[in-house]
Amino acid sequence: MAIGEPFTGTELASNLSVEFTLLSGETISVRDNLTEPVTEDAIRKYAEELVRQLQSDTVRTFAYWWAGDFYVDAVRLREVAALSVSPVTEDDDSENWEEGE
Repeated sequence: MAIGEPFTGTELASNLSVEFTLLSGETISVRDNLTEPVTEDAIRKYAEELVRQLQSDTVRTFAYWWAGDFYVDAVRLREVAALSVSPVTEDDDSENWEEGE
């Protein structure tokens, strides 16, 4: 797949899975969404923006529906040692997922 091409097949529109590994070693998994189609370039830009916020006092919130429940997660980006951003596909998430407000 070339940079900028949308994912095809089992994609779930604009949904992302974001995993943060904290300095303590704990892992936090959240969901988020893009306002544009999920492409390799869009995911890179999203991740680069998160990386720019690392070591700041920013607390990032994520609001989303997953498996029929509503979640709001908050991550203090100063505490993040590593992160991973990937698209959510039907293979990754067989439960219904809706973007938060």
